[in-house]
Amino acid sequence: MRRLHVKDWRIVSLGGVHLYILLHFLIWYIFDVKLWGKTAMMGVPSLLAGHINAAAIMIMIILFSIPLYGRAFCGWACHLRGAIEFSDWVLRKWNISSYQRLRKKNILLNTRFRWQLRSIIFFVLLLPVIMYWARCEYHFYFNIQTPSPLADLPGNNNLLFSVNAPLNVSLATNGLTVLDFIIPFGVGIFIVFTMTFIINFFYGQGAFCRILCPYTVLLVPLMNLNPYQKKITRISDCIGCRACSNRCPQGIDVSREIYHFDGKVINRECIKCYNCIDACQNQTLKDSGKKASLQTKLIKDYENIPWLNPHKHLQIFEPVNPVIDFISIIFALICGSATSRLGGFWFYVGAIGGYIIFRKLMYNGPSGNSVE
Repeated sequence: MRRLHVKDWRIVSLGGVHLYILLHFLIWYIFDVKLWGKTAMMGVPSLLAGHINAAAIMIMIILFSIPLYGRAFCGWACHLRGAIEFSDWVLRKWNISSYQRLRKKNILLNTRFRWQLRSIIFFVLLLPVIMYWARCEYHFYFNIQTPSPLADLPGNNNLLFSVNAPLNVSLATNGLTVLDFIIPFGVGIFIVFTMTFIINFFYGQGAFCRILCPYTVLLVPLMNLNPYQKKITRISDCIGCRACSNRCPQGIDVSREIYHFDGKVINRECIKCYNCIDACQNQTLKDSGKKASLQTKLIKDYENIPWLNPHKHLQIFEPVNPVIDFISIIFALICGSATSRLGGFWFYVGAIGGYIIFRKLMYNGPSGNSVE
C-alpha cells in the first residue's frame, strides 16, 4: 500500500471539509436535526456584532491558531481552497494550453494593490455590522443554531437570491421538487466555478487567495508575533536551486526568504501547503518553530540580487500600467457591489468578472513574464 505524503494528507483534509459540509446540510435539511448552524467565515461579522454562534466560535478557533501555526487553516481546512485545488487539477487534466503555460512555469499573476483590494472587500463584508453599530442596535446573544447552513446562499428562505434582491425566484411553493434542489445547487456551483476555475484560468493557481480573499486582512496581523510560531524553516544548507520557489502556489520566493530572513519563511502569504518541502530534493526545509540551521554556503546570486523585482516577496506581477491596475480594481469593486444585491457571494462573481474583463480590454499584451 502506498504511503501517504503531505500532499495526500492535504487532499484528505480538504476533501473531509467538503464531506462535513455535505453531512451538515443533510442533517439540517433532510433529517431536520438542528444541532448547530453555519460554520463559515461569516462568523467575522457575527462575532463583531456580538452574536456568538457556531460561525463565530469557528473564527475564534482560527484566530487562536494563527500565532501557533500561521495560516495553516487556509491551506488545510478552507473549503474554497479545496475547490481551488480541484479546479487546478481539472484544468491540468484538460491540458488547456494557455493554462499549462502558466502552470508549467508557476506563473502567478498579481496586482500591486492586492492588499488595498482585500481591505476594501473586507470593509464591504463588514458594512452590515458597521450600519448595525451606527443604528445603536448592538446587543450580545448566544445561539449556536444561527444562522442556518444556507444563510447567504442560493435557496435560503426558499428564494434563489437574497430577500432584498431586485429580482427573485421562489422555490418550493407547491412542495419540494427536484428542480427546487437542482436550481439553487447549480447557481451555487456557478458562483464557486467563477471563484475557482475562472480566476485560476486567467491568473494562475490559487488566484482568489492571492488577489481577492478578504480574510487575510484579519489573519495576517496575528502572524509572526509568537517567536515559536511554526514556519517553513531551513534545517540544512540551501543550494539555491529554487525548486521550492517554483512550486509555491502563493508565489512566495521561498529560496530567497530562507536565505535573507534567518532561515525562516516570514511571508504572510504562506498557507502551509508544504509544496516547497516536497519539492526540495535535498530535504532542506521543515515546518518548525525551532531556530533555523545556519547557512554556511554563500549563494552569490542572492547576495548580489536579493530580490528579482521591487515587490520582493512575490515573484510575478502582471505587466499592467499602475494606473490601469488601480482603475481595474475600482471597476471590479463597482461590478461586485452591483451583483452583491443578489446575495453576498454574488459580489465575487461581479468583482472577478469586472476585474478580468476590464484588464483584458485595456491591456492585450503578454499574459505574464517569468522571473527566471
